[in-house]
Amino acid sequence: MAIGYCTMITIDDLRKELELIKDKPKFQKMLDFASILTSFFEQENIKPIVVGGLSVEIYTRNDYTTHDIDFVSSGWDRFDQVLREIGFTKTEREWYHTEAELAIEVPDNYLDGDYDRVIELHLPNSRKLYVIGIEDIIIHRLEGIFHSNPEDDVDYEWAMRMFLIHKDDNIDLDYLINEAKRTKTYQIIEKWLELG
Repeated sequence: MAIGYCTMITIDDLRKELELIKDKPKFQKMLDFASILTSFFEQENIKPIVVGGLSVEIYTRNDYTTHDIDFVSSGWDRFDQVLREIGFTKTEREWYHTEAELAIEVPDNYLDGDYDRVIELHLPNSRKLYVIGIEDIIIHRLEGIFHSNPEDDVDYEWAMRMFLIHKDDNIDLDYLINEAKRTKTYQIIEKWLELG
């Protein structure tokens, strides 16, 4: 059974959680561990936000797969201390836990996007995650391919999939269009808008 959401979470609880989830499927393991880390760091007024590949995996309903958990968060030094205490090893860009097969990266302190669009995702384990807004992760994927032939890039495919999955209910088209124009990626999504 997972460590409770309402109680104070300790370093020992994080270690126990790693043991409990190590044999779960990769996506579930990443969500569960990201959520207990979120709860742990919120106790210290640090609010990690899931970005990168795991956010794409969340928004594509587990169609996309990633190998690590990317957070944007203040408190990098605290992340370093806590992750090392619970058995993660620091590599060049990320922390890795061999037994649990989990990798975590904190690429930035600040969200490249709108904090008001961050979603609070409630999980079956009674915990939550904060996830970058759908519009912002679509734009991030497109920015990475801007100078290549976009339609030949896998990030184009995933950005378009997220758009198509969420266009009718979750996407603020005005915001997406304005951000696409600001980041000079509008010509890429213009075709998608015509799909209706």
